[in-house]
Amino acid sequence: MTAAEARAQARDILAQDRFQEHHHSGGPLHSLFVTFGNWLEDLRDAMPGGAVSGDVTLAVIVVVLVAAVTFVAVRYHQDRARRAAAHRVAGPGDVPGAAAAGPAELERQAADADRAGDHDLAVRLRFAAGLLRLDAARAIALRPSLTSGDVGRTLRSETYNMLAATHDAVAYGGRHASPDDAESARRDWPAVVGEARRG
Repeated sequence: MTAAEARAQARDILAQDRFQEHHHSGGPLHSLFVTFGNWLEDLRDAMPGGAVSGDVTLAVIVVVLVAAVTFVAVRYHQDRARRAAAHRVAGPGDVPGAAAAGPAELERQAADADRAGDHDLAVRLRFAAGLLRLDAARAIALRPSLTSGDVGRTLRSETYNMLAATHDAVAYGGRHASPDDAESARRDWPAVVGEARRG
């Protein structure tokens, strides 16, 4: 078969209905992709260095865009998972809605509880606020199964261990917090968080 005959045969094949544009125009995104493709071709042609240089530049742009979108999506899902875990743990577990309130609001509520003489609540609120701050500092990763002991093994902080022992005795052991317990929580939690951030 000669080259001319091969070209003629290719034209005949491409003239068939299945290769015609109207056959593919029914999809809802078809025109959008066509417009986007035309825009990319125009952009490529406008670049210095011709089509080859334009293709390389477009490939780099696409890779950067895909990497950026992937990074944003991963961060979004990580943050969402972290917030969901913090909402479920938040205490661990004894201060409902702690994550939604945030550590600053929990500490404000703890100060109100101290003034009202409810030292049990103040200790629990400050513990939840401290965990949220540790999570925000990436010192721990809040999750539903997290225990005070897990945090202690991660932090290796004697100050935290004392705060956790008081919290667990008050929240789960039926012991009432004293004014000194509440004051220790107010004074020592910032030191625990600061130490974790430096570590």
